[in-house]
This record gives sequence, C-alpha cells and structure tokens, in this order.
Amino acid sequence: MTDKTAYYQKDLAEKLNNIRLTRVTNVLPDLQQHLFHIIPFLIHHNQIDVSGIIDPNTPCGVHGFDLSDAMIAACDALCLSVPSAIDSSVDAFEGIYAMGSTASFGQNPQSDFDIWLVYNSKLTQAQLKLIEYKNKLISDWFAGFEFEVNFYLVHPMQFRECSAFDNCQPVGLEHSGSSQHWLLLEEFYRSHIRLAGKTVAWWPDAQSQDTQSNANLLYLGNVNSLPAAEYFGASLWQLYKGLNKPHKALLKVLLLETYASEYPHTRLITQQLWQYCLDQDFSVANDAYLLLYQRIETYLIAQGDDNRLEIVRRCFYLKSGITLSSLSPTNSATDWRVEKMASLVKQWGWSHELITTLDNSPYWHAGQLKWFNQQLSELLLVSYKNLLKFASKQTLSERMRVEELGLLARKLHTYFSDDDHLIQPLNRLWSLSTAEKSLTIFHCKQASRFYLYRQTYVEQDPSQAVTDNQGHEFDNHPIHEADNICSLVAWSVLNGLATTDTKWFQVGRGKRRTDKLSYLTRKLIPIMHNVPTVYKRDLCEPWCYQKIVLITNMDKDPTTQLNEQELMLEHINANILSFGQKKISMLSSVAVVCLNSWGEWQSHRFNGNTALLEAISFIILGLKRSNDQVDLSIISCSSKLKQPIFNQLKTLLLRCYGLMKKVNQSNTLMHPIIMGDQQYSMYFNALGMMYRKTDVVAQVRNDHTHELPLPYTVDDTNVNVPSVIRKFIVMDAKQYFVRQRKQVLDVFIADEKNQLEHLQYQHTSINDFVAKESHLYVFDEQKQHRPVFNMPQFFQLVHIEGKLTVMPFGLSVDEMGSAF
Repeated sequence: MTDKTAYYQKDLAEKLNNIRLTRVTNVLPDLQQHLFHIIPFLIHHNQIDVSGIIDPNTPCGVHGFDLSDAMIAACDALCLSVPSAIDSSVDAFEGIYAMGSTASFGQNPQSDFDIWLVYNSKLTQAQLKLIEYKNKLISDWFAGFEFEVNFYLVHPMQFRECSAFDNCQPVGLEHSGSSQHWLLLEEFYRSHIRLAGKTVAWWPDAQSQDTQSNANLLYLGNVNSLPAAEYFGASLWQLYKGLNKPHKALLKVLLLETYASEYPHTRLITQQLWQYCLDQDFSVANDAYLLLYQRIETYLIAQGDDNRLEIVRRCFYLKSGITLSSLSPTNSATDWRVEKMASLVKQWGWSHELITTLDNSPYWHAGQLKWFNQQLSELLLVSYKNLLKFASKQTLSERMRVEELGLLARKLHTYFSDDDHLIQPLNRLWSLSTAEKSLTIFHCKQASRFYLYRQTYVEQDPSQAVTDNQGHEFDNHPIHEADNICSLVAWSVLNGLATTDTKWFQVGRGKRRTDKLSYLTRKLIPIMHNVPTVYKRDLCEPWCYQKIVLITNMDKDPTTQLNEQELMLEHINANILSFGQKKISMLSSVAVVCLNSWGEWQSHRFNGNTALLEAISFIILGLKRSNDQVDLSIISCSSKLKQPIFNQLKTLLLRCYGLMKKVNQSNTLMHPIIMGDQQYSMYFNALGMMYRKTDVVAQVRNDHTHELPLPYTVDDTNVNVPSVIRKFIVMDAKQYFVRQRKQVLDVFIADEKNQLEHLQYQHTSINDFVAKESHLYVFDEQKQHRPVFNMPQFFQLVHIEGKLTVMPFGLSVDEMGSAF
C-alpha cells in the first residue's frame, strides 16, 4: 500500500469521525455535551479539581493531544482550571476512543459511555494500577452528574499477540470476559469515535505496516476472517449481558446469528460502513446501529420469521430513545435520526397506539414488562440454540476459558430456568417504577394455583363469587402465578410491586387476610431489598444460604381458636409446638423464602403436622455450608402468640444450625422434638437431617441432644472417595472433583442426586479433561435435552499444608474476589 493511499484512508476515517462527533453532541443536553468533551482532557492531565486525590505519579498524556475550543468551554462550564502543558518524555496513551452506541441510532438519554484507553506498551503493571484508580475517581465524579462513563484499558497488541506482554490484561471482565475477542474488536471498529490520539486503521485492507509509514495511525488487528470458534462464547456472553439489558442483547445475539448464517463468507458491518465512506456517503445511512438492524431485518425476512422481526423492530425503536408521539419542534430539528426513524415506522405499518405505548415505556406496569421480558427471553433462547448448532461443528474458542463458561452458564441457568420454586426478578427495562396501589390474589382450588392481579377487588354477593381459574370478573390478565401465596407476595416485594402503601385483597377472603398480606409485605421488604453482591467465588463454589425466611400460619391460623383463659394459663411457658392441655401445634403451615449465594431466590411451602420438620430437613444442608453471617428470619402471621412463635422457632433453627455444624463423617446427632401429641427424633449427619416418629412412652421427655455412631455403608466403588468431597456436594448440580496423581487422573463425579462415581484416566491432564467434558456437555445432542445452561462444576483436589482441600478449578484468588 502506498503512503498516498494510507493517507487517503486516514482522511476518510477522520471525516466519518468528525460527523460522529457532531452527531453525538446533537442529541446530548448542554451539560452532558461538556462532560463528553472533557473526557480526553481529564485523561491527558492529572486534573486535581475532580473529586478525590489523583496521585501525581499517575502516567498521563495522550499522543498528539490538542486542547480544543470545546474542551476549554467545558472547563469553564465545569469550573475546571486549565493546567499548563504536561512535561513527559513518553505519552501514556496512544489514543482515547468512545465505542458502542454513542453517536448512533442506539444512543438514548440513558445510554452509558464506554471509553477505550489504548495505553503505551511500555507502561508497567504498577503504573496501570495508578491509571485504574484515576479512572475510578473520574467515573465517580461523572456519576455525580448522572453521567455514566466506563473506562477500559487496552494494550495496543491486545488483539494480536497479547500473551507476549506481561502488562497486557483483559479488556474488562464486565465488557467481554474471555468469551469474545475478534468480535469485540469488530464492534469497536464499526462504532468507535476518536476523542484524542491516533487515528485507528480500521478499514478492511489495513495492515500493521501502515503504522510504520504514518506514526499517527493505530492498528489493532485484522477482523476480516472472524474465527467460527468464537461465536458460541460471544453469544453466551451477550445472553449474560442480556440479564440487565435484554433488548440490547437481542440485537447483538441476532447479529451473531446473522454473521454465522453467512459463514465463512460473512460480510461484516465494518466492511459495509467503509464502503459507504469510499462512496463518499456520510448520510444517515452510514450508521453502525442502523446497519446492524438492517442486516438482522434482511436475515429474518429471508427466514420468514415475522415474530422475531417485530420484536427486533420494537427493541431497535426503544433503544434509540426517540419518542415520535411526543416530539417537540426542537427535538425534531436537532436529532439527526428523527426523519429516518419516522420513515421506518411508517414502512413497518405501526399504529399510533403502538407508538404511544412504546413511547410510554418509562411508565409500563409489571404486566407489560413481564410480557415483553418473556418475548425477549424466548427469542434470545431461539438465537442461542441456532448458534449452538453452528458452534457444535466447531471447537470451543481457545480464548473461552472453560471455568468462565461455567460461571456464565450458571447465571444464565438461574435466569432462564422454568423451576416453579424460583422467584424470578423482573427486568424493569425502562420503567421508572413498578409500584402498585392495589393488588388482588385469586386462588383456584381446582388448579391449586394462586393468581395475582394489579387492581382492587370489590366484595360481591357470595352467590356471584368467582369459580373458574381465569378470573373472568377482572378486566385484565393475571401478571403472575404461583403454587403458594407467600411466593406471590415475595415476588411482588422483590420486583417492587408491593410497597408499604400497597393495599392487598384476596377474592373470597375478608379483612383478616388483607391485614396478613400487608403485614407479610412490610416484613419482607427490608429482607428482600438488601442483598449481598454475588462474587465469582460464590458461583464457582457450591451454593449456600445467605438468607432464610420462615413464614408461619399464612394460610390457616390455629391461634384464632384459643380463648383468653387458655392464653393466660399457657402464655408464659408456652410450647407452641404442643400447646395447652390438648397438645395442639400452633403451626398449620410453613413457607420458606430463601436466598442462596448464587443470587437465587426460592419459595417452598410445607403442610401438615410435620411441616416444620420437612422445612428444616429441606434447608439444613444449605445451612451447613453457610457461615455465621447467614440471616435467619421468622415471620409469624398468626393473630396471637406472635412473639412466642418467633422466639421458639428462632431458638430451634439456631440449635439445628449448631448441630449441623458439629456433625462429621463418623457421627450422628439426635435431637428429640414434640409436635402436637407426638414425639419425633431428628437425626443430623453429614448428609443432612432426617426425622422419625418415636414411641412417646419409651422416650424420656427432654430436649437433650444425643450423639450416636453413624451407620456407614457405601458401595465398593465409593470406598476411595475422599470424605472432604461430601462437604461440597449439592442437589441438582453435577460436580467433578479432580485429583492429579503422577500418571493417573482421579475423577470423582457427584450427579444431580448426589450419587458418587469414581473414574481414573491414564496420561490425561486436568486441563484437557475439563475442556473435553465441557465441550461434550455443551454440544452433545443427548445432553442438550437437559435443563438449558445447567453446566457442571469442576473442582480440584489439592494438598495444602498436608490437608486434602477442594479448590474451584481454574480461577485465581484475585478473580474469585471480583463481582460477576
């Protein structure tokens, strides 16, 4: 390539860059315009005026930095002084670039700004740490203006031969993890805006030699031949990102599906954009996000997939933030996208009512949000399965770390699971609030289901009571359903529908039930709204409980049958499990609402005389793995004896927790308990708690715990299973415990029902075994019939200070402490 051609390419790239700079400021309010312009200024200088203290030794300086009029105006508006030129022999940064939806059809008032800082390859790890700290201070300062900026440090060889440099680090785990590499660079090429520094050589025939003839060019790598192995990891990552922004993820995943459908002759959006530049077309058509939509549209029309196409159009419209039904003359004149969007909407045949509904998305109620979320989830899964078919013919990307694959899958399994006991968080998308003034529950006895409606219930004549399971007297559809009433209330609290001001109703029930529902709501709000962060360590270890709520007497309430005389005689030393002369248990039902360390909320209900014992048996293994910080809460919905019920159940739970912590592989602890007029024995051992009815006459009535020898029988195949493994196994998850011994690899497998199997492999490394098993689990057709994303966990058995210890496979100590 001649120097003249290289300079011509650079001029075209700069022309598009200037147009994008103009476009981004056109749609930003004045304050945000100043904040956007000030970004390269703050990176170039160690500006002390911003909040916090920036170490003066922090590397700064951007190649070819030029203090523009816009930066000076921004400094004046933000009351920042303009320092003198920095004295540095080496600029810390090759360039500063915004990427993503900025200056495109995808930019809306809520969009954040992703900024890539391509740093000098000579910087040390210690210097990068100082820069990271400075970036955090700047991000925090921007946040004070409600302006979200995310900085990512990028080595200039990040996408070419990163492994050769010890100061080359991932682009940011929140940005892509190791799951996508060239696809991330392709997104950068098609969407970036140079804020300062070198011009990126992103045109299709760019080469590293171009930078030798022009020191103002930055070449990051060639994306023209995207490896097929990367599509699966990238799709998995976009699904994970979709947990927060599903409308955005759907567009990204469908683009991957479109690219995969054309493989190996994929024409990238980057190539299309450059062709527009060569044709001197810098109109609205030359927009990365618009081209993204159009590529998906062409693909779905060819597939005859009208359903997905309609949802994609709504996502594209909502992502833009343009509100055609309420545009002011000012917005129409300044927003360069309005005319094109109006043309598209007319072409799609949308009604005024539909446009108005979409424009009112900040005020969508939970029913609308849930419907749209369901549509997005279903379409995301369709794309994922299509990409899975494509990827099954390839190998997993070498950059896609197996341990990260498992973590991504674990979070996705939680979100996409159809387990009726999971209390799923509702993605609020654009809605400012989901709070409801009134909520009504309808119980269908025939279906044994509870249905939730977002409206007031007016008591009718009993002869006119609802008898079907559809709630036909309501003017809308149920927004949620569950198999128990506590689950409905918990879901409403978790997702912000139920507040302290919400009025509850239940069809066919009176004020006592209304008061119970309101009381339960008030009790659950502080518990469910304050949850700990989920870290990588949590996801790569067996789950344990972080919060457990025991809810009693929500349905029936035996305490209502007690008279004042019975209460006076028994209240002081009341045994609420065997109350009064008739020895009646004051518990009719027990519901458990719990949060585990993987961030999953669940709800389970137990009935009958042994409801409490069943509840304890259910939670005890998860409690054993919990630390002393586990939050145990008791909510008694009874009309009487609230405090005695709370006290006795709290004491019992703490005692059971203590007993479970004491048991080991060689003993069993037995604790007696009286329920009603019957005595039971609770047996605690390494596998959990079981209970058994005992002969009241033969037993001495006391509450002392007894230690018993553990009857221990195992299959011959399990004789060599290390006992430490039993502390880690959990229900409903497949786990591999791997130990390397010279030429032999020991593999202990615990299946979803905790059945153990021991296998041995000759001349096989741990890494090879884990990679092979993960690949088979993802792509094997028989395994694909299992629950989606339910990947196995891998652990390594290692000796630490002479003790056999279980360690999560593949993640460093530093990584496990980071949020996921």
